[in-house]
Amino acid sequence: MTTITNAGVGSGNDFESIIQAMLSTKKSNLTNRVTKAKAKCEIELDGVKKMKSALNTFQTACEEMCKANAMNTHKVTTSQSKDYEAFKITQKEDCSNTNFDITVTQLAQSEAVTQKFNTADGFRNSFGAGHITIDLGPETFQNDRGEKETRERKFEIDISEGDTIELVRKRLNKNDLGVNVNLIKTSSGYTFSVDGGTTGVDTTNMKITATPSNPSDTTHDSISVFNFDRSSDTEVNAKGNRVSTSGSKWAYREAKDAEILIDGESVTSHTNQFDEQISGITLEVLKLSEKETIDDGSGNVTTGFKSYSVNITTDADEAYNKMNKFVEAYNTLQSTLTSLYKHNTYSEGKNQLDGGDLAGDSQVKGIQNALQTMISRFNKTDDGGDGSSSGSNKTIFDCGLTLKKDGTLALDKTKFTKAINESFNAVVNLFSSEDGLLKEMSNYVEDYTETGGLLSERVDDIQKQIDSWTDKEEANTVKLEQYEAMLRKKYGNLDSLMAKYNTSSTYISQIMSSIG
Repeated sequence: MTTITNAGVGSGNDFESIIQAMLSTKKSNLTNRVTKAKAKCEIELDGVKKMKSALNTFQTACEEMCKANAMNTHKVTTSQSKDYEAFKITQKEDCSNTNFDITVTQLAQSEAVTQKFNTADGFRNSFGAGHITIDLGPETFQNDRGEKETRERKFEIDISEGDTIELVRKRLNKNDLGVNVNLIKTSSGYTFSVDGGTTGVDTTNMKITATPSNPSDTTHDSISVFNFDRSSDTEVNAKGNRVSTSGSKWAYREAKDAEILIDGESVTSHTNQFDEQISGITLEVLKLSEKETIDDGSGNVTTGFKSYSVNITTDADEAYNKMNKFVEAYNTLQSTLTSLYKHNTYSEGKNQLDGGDLAGDSQVKGIQNALQTMISRFNKTDDGGDGSSSGSNKTIFDCGLTLKKDGTLALDKTKFTKAINESFNAVVNLFSSEDGLLKEMSNYVEDYTETGGLLSERVDDIQKQIDSWTDKEEANTVKLEQYEAMLRKKYGNLDSLMAKYNTSSTYISQIMSSIG
């Protein structure tokens, strides 16, 4: 809008002040109602968004507690000393109270072969050309369709004439089967080992095939020294263990499963982790059990592996901490709603606008009342007659949860831990089952927070009102520009007319003066 500030210059009258005063009055009449209405909508929109965010946070807290086994907290104690940890236990969601004795009798190990290359035996560390193949044997696996399939596990490297054992190691280690090749340089030469990389009995069946390009080459070390065949290089001894044959140049280490004794019964695993063998926990063995001397009282003294007791019990303190997080989330929600709902105060009949963003809003108060009513209802014994469906004779009061006069919750730790220890399932059902208090609260709040829910609709409605007021603001701007243009034209014409009158008057005065 172009503003001209010299209206009245021609006539000497202050028409500019008149124009500005009229514009100010017009602007006030056009915009005050629109501006106040739009500002009110924007405050309301901000308040609704705050309420939705608070409800979302509260609903998340409810849903976390309603997950399967959310309150199924346990603590594990063992008789292991702090200086010797043979195993560690991790709880799963379905962990339950139990106790047993554990003895670690064997750690898992992978299949491996080792050979010494001594310079005293003529080793020159310069191999002839050829290629080496390492075959771990077939592997059975389950495909995406749930069907069993078998695949080969082998890889091959090329050896160039003059390659050293260090180069052979580096090339063999560039595989994607997990095979590890290690080399130690000693005072007499080298110790070379190949590890299958996978622990557990029969997880690998290693075979090394080394094929020289020129078998008659006598100026280099022959790569045929790397040949290994388990069927000819090993045998099963009297103890049932697979060891190297007397004529093999390889020292053989057989693969083993990890073994533990649970209450005297043997349990094995291909790895040092027992994930499925013991319900509710994962156990990882770290060391063999300590050795101990056992005297049976009859003069028979034996040495064996020590057994450790394991005791898994409900961790009532942790269950309380989880439940108290819900209480804190509820109280935070109530505090937010109370702040949003706070009424404005009036002084000498004038609104001080010092209330919440949703001052006196019925929806806010309705949510508060509904949540408090749910709590009150669950504080009654479920006898089938009061509408609740907790499925037990316990009330939330028995579990230490109380609704205070200010609408917030409090959780008595002594009562709650006592209830958990005495009747775990009843407490869980009361709070977090499909018919429990927290699930009912979550479902109620979801009507407000979900996409397309009550608050989303309200946000959309308020935004439409804001957009409408914005359109009116823009229309008023145009009206003011047109009104100013009209005023300036009107007073401009008047200024010109009066300027002409002034000129004529001056001219007449001059003529009269000359006549006189």
